[in-house]
Amino acid sequence: MLKQTKVNMYHIFQISGDVFRALGLKIKILITVIFSGLLIGSVILLSFSNNFNDQLLDATLNGSSESETLHDKFIGGLLKPGFDEGSCVSRYTQSLLYRKPSPYKPSPYLVSKLRSYEKLHKRCGPGTKAYKKATKNLGHDDENYASISVGKCRYIVWVAVYGLGNRILTLASVFLYALLTNRVVLEYSRCYGTMLNNHAISTNSTPRHLYLHILHDSRDEDKMFFCTKDQDMIDKVPWLIVKANVYFVPSLWFNPTFQTELMKLFPQKEAVFHHLARYLYHPTNQVWGMITRYHDAHLARADDRLGIQIRVFSDKAGYFQHVMDQILSCTQREKLLPKVVSHEESKLNMSESQKLKAVLVTSLYPEYADRLKNMFWEQPSSTGELIEVYQPSGERYQQTDNKLHDQKALAEMYLLSLTDNIVTSARSTFGYVAHSLGGLKPWLLYQPRDASAPDPPCVRSTSIDPCHLTPPSHGCDADWGTDSGKVVPFVKHCEDRDNDGLKLFDEFNMKKLEDNISFKISGMTKLTITFATCLVLSMVLLLPSYNISNLHKSHLTTTGGLLATGFDEESCLSRYHQSSLRKPSPFKPSTNLVSKLRSYEMLHKRCGPGSDAYKRATKRLGNNNVINSNGDDCQYVVWTPMFGLGNRILSMVSVFTYALITDRVMLVDQRNDIADLFCEPFPGTSWLLPLDFPLTDQIDNFNRTHSHCYGTMLKNHTVNTTTRPSHLYIDIFHDSRDHDKMFFCEENQAFIKNVPWLVVKSNLYYAPSLWLIPSFQTKLIKLFPQKDTVFHHLSHYLFHPINQVWGMVTRSYNAYLSRADEVLGLQIRVFSTPAGYFQHVMDQIVSCTQREKLLPELATKGSQNITKTPRLKAVLVTSLHPEYSDELKNMFLERPSLTGEIIEVYQPSGERVQQTDKKVHDQKALAEIYLLSLTDKLVTSTRSTFGYVAQGLGGLKPWILYEPRHNKAPDPPCVRAMSMEPCSLKAPISACQAETIKTTPFVKYCEDRITGIKLEAVLISLHATK
Repeated sequence: MLKQTKVNMYHIFQISGDVFRALGLKIKILITVIFSGLLIGSVILLSFSNNFNDQLLDATLNGSSESETLHDKFIGGLLKPGFDEGSCVSRYTQSLLYRKPSPYKPSPYLVSKLRSYEKLHKRCGPGTKAYKKATKNLGHDDENYASISVGKCRYIVWVAVYGLGNRILTLASVFLYALLTNRVVLEYSRCYGTMLNNHAISTNSTPRHLYLHILHDSRDEDKMFFCTKDQDMIDKVPWLIVKANVYFVPSLWFNPTFQTELMKLFPQKEAVFHHLARYLYHPTNQVWGMITRYHDAHLARADDRLGIQIRVFSDKAGYFQHVMDQILSCTQREKLLPKVVSHEESKLNMSESQKLKAVLVTSLYPEYADRLKNMFWEQPSSTGELIEVYQPSGERYQQTDNKLHDQKALAEMYLLSLTDNIVTSARSTFGYVAHSLGGLKPWLLYQPRDASAPDPPCVRSTSIDPCHLTPPSHGCDADWGTDSGKVVPFVKHCEDRDNDGLKLFDEFNMKKLEDNISFKISGMTKLTITFATCLVLSMVLLLPSYNISNLHKSHLTTTGGLLATGFDEESCLSRYHQSSLRKPSPFKPSTNLVSKLRSYEMLHKRCGPGSDAYKRATKRLGNNNVINSNGDDCQYVVWTPMFGLGNRILSMVSVFTYALITDRVMLVDQRNDIADLFCEPFPGTSWLLPLDFPLTDQIDNFNRTHSHCYGTMLKNHTVNTTTRPSHLYIDIFHDSRDHDKMFFCEENQAFIKNVPWLVVKSNLYYAPSLWLIPSFQTKLIKLFPQKDTVFHHLSHYLFHPINQVWGMVTRSYNAYLSRADEVLGLQIRVFSTPAGYFQHVMDQIVSCTQREKLLPELATKGSQNITKTPRLKAVLVTSLHPEYSDELKNMFLERPSLTGEIIEVYQPSGERVQQTDKKVHDQKALAEIYLLSLTDKLVTSTRSTFGYVAQGLGGLKPWILYEPRHNKAPDPPCVRAMSMEPCSLKAPISACQAETIKTTPFVKYCEDRITGIKLEAVLISLHATK
């Protein structure tokens, strides 16, 4: 981190070393002392300003100097001490751990009222004598029962209906009504509205109980409940049973008697639900565990957190593009999310201190989060911010009363309430609960009409209070017929409900006050930052300038001399910046390899495309006849892409290895997407085969029946030792014939070495087979004393992702992986028809990672290792199928780990089908390979070339998952690789190599593939091989 900071200082200031040295030491010290004094003074002023502004806010809101701090676990007196903290951890830790101090302070009168209620509930609640008497009398037939019971305990029973959001809102409403009427709330009939409609209410007799119907479809008679004269009668009824699915608190303010009391309880009128929810609701330890684990894994380390709650109200809910367009329009218009920069005009922002913004998405449908994640992965943001997108669950349909579903829903509400800003869907009770719990004024997404995004897309709420959907349309008594949104000044129509719905607003302009205080704080902050900058500048003055310059240069590493200097850094950022993300490799290139690469670069420049030598070689090739070789001309090997990206990278390294040891120039067929993936690796020239290459039109037709196929020529005995063909086609596949495999025999290489042009098609990593050719082995041992570093070094030399791909790598790494204490890579490839998610594969992954201590086991009740600073382990999953990462994510969300570690699971993409030669798909695949190579430990699937490339690039010895048989997880589930080298699947071993492989100790059969071979690190001196 210090190294990166100094590099940034160099970029920011760009001050000449000559100027530094010109300043005297005393002057430098004097400047430092002065700026240090200014910095200390600004900190003192800032501290005073913060204290003053906090007091101003408290005094304005409550007329009190009391303030809630991060350590006020009783939330300003809302909560009563004395509970067993271990039995309900969330009760006292919500404010202590996560929440910023709320600007909404509970009034002393509210605190006093809550203490009085608690005494009432204790006297009258279940199990008390009063309760037993009340329930006994409830079944009494005496019509005078109610009048006899007046003055005793009275109750209001809340009945749970509809979804979780509705239930939380209505329970708070019922509780407030209980506070106002001195009733005892009980959570679990005769309907009051029906009795009114049937004229069954008499002032002379009082029913023993009433059922109150306060649903979205309530009749006008039901809504008379809110009127004063009706409350006079209802107040006498001992038992009220309420069914509601709306937050009806705003309508209680219509009652003058209630209004007087409510104003004393809630001088900040919009904070009713905010206070009552934090008093009433304390998630169980299981739910709180979900909240804390997810927060610590995905939100805690971000600089800023945005919550987006998406609810689609339509007959056929799901993913809709117009809803996605609306979300983007709102968040970008309101500066909540940055725009992405188009590739044509973008210049990748490589700032090493980028701000990280976490976006928490809650929705039944994962497609919205996936779309956002892909957008900020594929392209950089216009501000340079890193955007990480998370969605805890996406269960596609609501499952009310399913225990686990409701627990996850509650956890997501609380997680949303912990964000800094929030966007919610209109009419969503889920969103209402979240933003009110958090004391957040949300941006409300208008409800779309006619399948098009509304304009404007959203509106900022000026109140934190939830909306009372479908309230009374008019007032009572004297206000009869008056629009209910105009009866009292602080109860107005909701912003997102088209003159429908009611919510509470504060009368004074809270926003103006906040902006005023924010301005004061902002001014002092800017002053402090200015002084701090001056201090940093003075420190820079004291630093020897050459150290900074050298630090900057050392940051652009050449990987132990592997890479040549002289490239334009900006045109290919990955070339010199890969090491900034990687730990230093313990595998150093030999001096012989470095020297050979420099020699190869000169050869390629002399013989490459556009050179005179290349023109002569292609002119002779155009004759399409056999020629005599004089040994002085350049020779070439042409690589052609076959199969998927992993196969192509492996075969290209094999071809380049062959080119190095045979002094050939490697050229790559550019007709596919090679230029959309990698930068040019050789300085001053190109590795791309020109499109006007004479054999271009024939290459696609090269196969085993072609007359220039070397294996076919051997089979047909058409190889002539006195003449040489102008070119040969070399066929090296998993199913190559015995005659094709003779390419790897010493005597055949003696013939091939004089053929000017070789065209190779392969889907294998066949470098191990080159070590079985005696003359090649001698050269290779010089180049690679550490035998299992062939792919590691050559891939670092050859492959430098273009800026577009490198942007994907860096954005993903910095957003999702860089802040973790440890990163585990899981590469999952399923070889079956059809492929997809299989439980036995999931079981195998869990078995392997837990058995090898790569992932912790899940804790049972009471077995969790609780630590104040848990380690964060990021798990990067790459697979065509997202279900594997979803299952892992759910596993560590629902239960804590035995070790106390926090597990973050991230999968960049899950496209379900391989789409080779589709540009964006291949770019994502390459980015994921590089991300896997940046992990600390790696688990890969057997036979997967994708995994082979990642382990070789990263210098990692992976745990390899055995291939399942008969739809069962194998036992053991995996094996640790003996080396980081890829496996040469179905190695092309010919008869001439049968004995050589027995006497070559560093070529072994693969752990997971009996027909494959790989290189192992066995130290053998060159002298011993002779």
